[in-house]
Amino acid sequence: MWNKEFTDVQREFVRTATEEALDFAREQGIPAPDPVFRPEERDISSKRSEQRLVAEKTKEVWQQAKPFVGMRENMYAQSGQHSFYIDTQRDRTPSASNHRYQIGKLTVEETRSMLHETTRMLIARARHNAELVGKLVAAIDITKGNPWAGKIERDGGNNITEDWILGYKDGEVYYQWATIQIVGYDIPLVLDAIPVKRGMKRADIVDSLLENALNLVDDIELVMMDREFDNDGVKNACDKHGVYYLNGARKHQSGKATCTRLRRAEKTVHIEEETVSGGPTRKRMYLPSSTSDDPETEDEDKGRETEERADIREQMRNELADFGMELGEDDAQHGFSTLTKELREEEASEPPVGSKEDAQAYALFETNHPSVTLNDEDSEIERIHIVERMVRRYRHRWGIENGYKQIKTFRVRTTSKRHTYRFFNFVFACVLYNVWRLVDLLVNLAIEGENSTYAPRVDANQFLTVAKKYYGLDPPD
Repeated sequence: MWNKEFTDVQREFVRTATEEALDFAREQGIPAPDPVFRPEERDISSKRSEQRLVAEKTKEVWQQAKPFVGMRENMYAQSGQHSFYIDTQRDRTPSASNHRYQIGKLTVEETRSMLHETTRMLIARARHNAELVGKLVAAIDITKGNPWAGKIERDGGNNITEDWILGYKDGEVYYQWATIQIVGYDIPLVLDAIPVKRGMKRADIVDSLLENALNLVDDIELVMMDREFDNDGVKNACDKHGVYYLNGARKHQSGKATCTRLRRAEKTVHIEEETVSGGPTRKRMYLPSSTSDDPETEDEDKGRETEERADIREQMRNELADFGMELGEDDAQHGFSTLTKELREEEASEPPVGSKEDAQAYALFETNHPSVTLNDEDSEIERIHIVERMVRRYRHRWGIENGYKQIKTFRVRTTSKRHTYRFFNFVFACVLYNVWRLVDLLVNLAIEGENSTYAPRVDANQFLTVAKKYYGLDPPD
């Protein structure tokens, strides 16, 4: 119809209306790529055509990214000189030990610089296809390698003295890396990475990652982190770089006491504000971790409001469950209102202010985003909606966790203790992940057009099989 039946006037009308719809959609956080009308149309109905398309897009992106070493665990340097020779078609190839040694000589900043330059090219290619436009959402987190089972240096108190081998909550020790990654309704790309050293402050990690990420994409609006990054230094770093944050927050004693007061008053949400000189206002948002039973009431209007509040609580609880914020079985079984009534009826057994039960009844988030406002004239329902809209965005933080799972499929196993070599391997896995996600996006767009989703269509092994043909290493010096 567009090509054969629409007049020029009709096409212009549709374009104008679509542009208005796109602008509104982006304001509401709805994915809306631009331009909608693409000049390319392809007939790729057969599986063989799809495979050819995968090869075509992989070659195209790979030549732009120009990675600098091999790609598979079983053909990497430690697999031996012979397989490296077969894959590179070189007459002279480095030995595995020399290859590792030369890579290990790269500094952390040199490796990060290579990641930045490669990612910059991938971003330009993604924006050519209307990705990464408008306000972006990012997440910062820390991931770990495989458990370190080698020798560990310890002091007289049995404390680990090595800077790059860090303990973890499971009791084992790991090399760890922090990254910043695009999440939400955009192509998930790792923008920057940094190795985590013993004693390194979370604020310094966030500051460094944001500085480099904003040199690549200057329109990051919101960055999300978990409770591990809940400190003033992290918030100051976000203020310094002009980005908003949304973090899960720890409940200290004052926060637990607030939970007690809210629970006894049967409050669904609560917002506290803190004014900061030189930065946006910071807000602490309390919201329920469990649904409540609807209390009986004779007022029909109040009953409708209570029902709406209960529905929102249920929605909040379901969303919180997605990122691991559920109550224990006993709390979930009784429900919010039932517990409150029991506390009032049995004052003699009332738990102390700030009890564990009260703290578990609410989840706590912090943000400096201006969409969260505190107005004394707002009703409870209005505040519920304000908090719910903001916290709903937090579910996108799990995109970085999913990214880590996929990056592991590209990561090389090694027994080397040299942290620069291990960091290079991790960063190169991030490069492979980025290239793969861009190739998958381009294949999706070519097959499904504007209706494409971010669910991977090209699996990682298929990508590696095709990409292996195109890495095109230059001859050694």
